Amino acid sequence: MSWEVTNKKSIKCLCGKGSIVQETIGDDWNRHKDKEPIIECEECSQKYKIDSECICPKPYHDYTNYYCVEKENPSKKITLDL
Repeated sequence: MSWEVTNKKSIKCLCGKGSIVQETIGDDWNRHKDKEPIIECEECSQKYKIDSECICPKPYHDYTNYYCVEKENPSKKITLDL
């Protein structure tokens, strides 16, 4: 009765030298959770952080939008296609 990785999404990072990875985990009761994306690039991880926004448009299912946000200029958000 443990959580296991069921899916792994990967996209190119903003500079193109690394990637941004997000894992989905699931358990024996068919519950699934998306883990927070991770920047796997030395350059981009120094410059950006991951931010998220939960959207819940009732009566539809909720979903999460993820953004890369510049650490020095938090008003600049870049939408991630995960």
